[in-house]
Parts: sequence; structure tokens; C-alpha cells
Amino acid sequence: MRQANKEAFAQEANRRLFSVDFHDFLEKESTLNDVEMSREFHISIRDVQELRRKLRR
Repeated sequence: MRQANKEAFAQEANRRLFSVDFHDFLEKESTLNDVEMSREFHISIRDVQELRRKLRR
């Protein structure tokens, strides 16, 4: 039971990283530049760059 709670918490934290939907981010990543992405998702340009780095790993 405890392990299940930890896993659920970890999954929820991953979904809320910068409050961005990753599926939407992946779809728009190829067509938009960093400035447009930051405006679209209401996050900083630095956050966009960090998300891209995390996705490439």
C-alpha cells in the first residue's frame, strides 16, 4: 500500500512539471521556437529549454 502511494505521488509530480501537458508540448515542439513555446504555455524561456533537455534524455 505504501509503495503504491509513493508511485502515485511520483506520477502526479511528473504530470505537473511546470504545469505543462507533455503531449501538447511534444506536438508543438517541432513547429514553435522557444519564445512562442513560452508564450503558449505561460512559462519562461528557461523552463522551455529545460523541458526540451529533459525530453531528449
